[in-house]
Amino acid sequence: MSLYCGIACRRKFFWCYRLLSTYVTKTRYLFELKEDDDACKKAQQTGAFYLFHSLAPLLQTSAHQYLAPRHSLLELERLLGKFGQDAQRIEDSVLIGCSEQQEAWFALDLGLDSSFSISASLHKPEMETELKGSFIELRKALFQLNARDASLLSTAQALLRWHDAHQFCSRSGQPTKKNMAGSKRVCPSNNIIYYPQMAPVVITLVSDGTRCLLARQSSFPKGMYSALAGFCDIDPGELERIRDSCLVQS
Repeated sequence: MSLYCGIACRRKFFWCYRLLSTYVTKTRYLFELKEDDDACKKAQQTGAFYLFHSLAPLLQTSAHQYLAPRHSLLELERLLGKFGQDAQRIEDSVLIGCSEQQEAWFALDLGLDSSFSISASLHKPEMETELKGSFIELRKALFQLNARDASLLSTAQALLRWHDAHQFCSRSGQPTKKNMAGSKRVCPSNNIIYYPQMAPVVITLVSDGTRCLLARQSSFPKGMYSALAGFCDIDPGELERIRDSCLVQS
């Protein structure tokens, strides 16, 4: 019995160590891509891209479930060329994660204004026909996505929205420039660095033991309810301390 318990404990320790090691490796790799533009551009060569149009992700229907198709860099370049767009537009993409095998994942919005094209927004119907999918509002599709795609697309949408809303420096009024990974924006005129905002939120389930209180708003799809949630205030100095701590740990 003791031998069996010893073997079981060793196996559990091995898998816990492997899981932690994988997480650390992925975190370090992502940190490298965020800090090194050349490394990030190289990662795009073998990476995969999720496509959006005006913050709505491209989805395909399969057996009563939505799937988020991924495209290689070569496929994306061909697509942009077919619609008369410069392949340099790919630099508008943002890094959203990577696999255990260090395949980097990016998101690119083809409907938002681009710094690399005069006729920025690509027409949605033509894109949907070409890509054999539909650009669907994420909130409406969230519960029909698998956990991984739901998490990645939520991250992608938030990051794409932040970049779209922070294209100019609040001090100089000059256009800001994102780094290759999209982890920050820099004002060339005064070197001020802007990072995506952190907005802590509390989600609470109010229950009397057998029932729970749910809420909805007018923008929710029919039949959708949620637990009560709200954003928390956080001291700006504390936010900087948290950010610095995350960078040190990475």
